[in-house]
Amino acid sequence: MRSDASSSDEDLPTSDHVVDELRRALHDPEHLSTRPLIARLVDLLRSNLEQWKLEDEARGPGVDNAAVAEAKRAIDELNKARHHIVEEIDAAIDRAVTQTASAPLATESPAMAFDRLSVLVIRIHHTERAAGEGASDADLYAARLPVLYRQLSDLRQAIDGLIEDVRDGTRRFVPYQSLKMYGH
Repeated sequence: MRSDASSSDEDLPTSDHVVDELRRALHDPEHLSTRPLIARLVDLLRSNLEQWKLEDEARGPGVDNAAVAEAKRAIDELNKARHHIVEEIDAAIDRAVTQTASAPLATESPAMAFDRLSVLVIRIHHTERAAGEGASDADLYAARLPVLYRQLSDLRQAIDGLIEDVRDGTRRFVPYQSLKMYGH
């Protein structure tokens, strides 16, 4: 690690800490973090959780086309807000680390990876609940858990590796900018 790391750089949370905070927020909807970056990551989780719920409702049996269209419009609004949160997370990480302009570029930004992480935490949460409900298909969900846990471990390692590489100057990222035009 470079010796010129700033104090804000040292305050970046590990992926383990982020997962712990996301899980805490799933179990306690009132949970708030005093750390601004963690708070935005929890906001990202909540946005993804709301989108998950809307998508489930839209796929429900007997849902009419009007309800699907309404859900789609709500999902578009959530996506717009989610993109903004991702941009803010990347900007915060970019401010917290000194990037080396000549370092090779990573294929995704840390916030984009954290977005995938939050969806994976939600998927694991729902799968654990389905596996523990005693329903006839509980075994099917229980069989998925080892794969999901491995994916979580791999993604944690990749995120921590990306941030460490950026700190070390061996990789850099471009902060995400959606630039999507909703409604145009």
